[in-house]
Amino acid sequence: MFRIAIQVRELISSNVTSALDGASNPAKLLARLQREIEEALIGLAGETTKARRQQDRLKAELVQANAQEADWGAKARVAMDNGREDLARQALLAREDSRGKIAQLKQDIARLDADMTEMQEAEIQLEAKRDDVRKRLADQLASDGNASGSAQRGGFASRTERRMDHIADLEKRTAFATEDDAVGRGNASVDREIEEMRRERLVDDELAAMRGAAPAKPKKAGKSSKAA
Repeated sequence: MFRIAIQVRELISSNVTSALDGASNPAKLLARLQREIEEALIGLAGETTKARRQQDRLKAELVQANAQEADWGAKARVAMDNGREDLARQALLAREDSRGKIAQLKQDIARLDADMTEMQEAEIQLEAKRDDVRKRLADQLASDGNASGSAQRGGFASRTERRMDHIADLEKRTAFATEDDAVGRGNASVDREIEEMRRERLVDDELAAMRGAAPAKPKKAGKSSKAA
């Protein structure tokens, strides 16, 4: 989940009407809420930009990994055809590494897809919340006759818009938070050992199949028999 998820959820779920009922200064409360929403929108836009850049990088790596997988498979066949089973085995193991990387990259890309979809939905909800708060604040200021407050609000909004326009150029923000799993860490070595066994077995099976399909080596010509 992205770093500002809690703040975004709280802002989306906040009940403005209930907050106003107990507020001694409704205009001040609404102005503060609008600032918080706009700051959250800025942060959300930054996280979306960062996630998109990261996904583009992973997709480029996926193209490379797919090419490497095919390349190692071809090299294994060449080695086997030339009677170098040892090289064929190393090539197949390298190919399995590429396949593992491909699976992980696809998983990471899918996760980023889900994160960006969630962030886009949150942005839509925050925009709606901001529009509601803006209207309430305008009505409250009109009721209070507070023109100076309106000018200050407009100044903040213009600064916010400038920051939103340049959000793609912001420095990288804190990476997506990840939760530690103590049980998973404890079982990691077991998982690695079992995966290595599976990988070795797969390569052995394929080498056996290649061995059976490999063309027979031409027999060396024997010495010509002496003429009787």
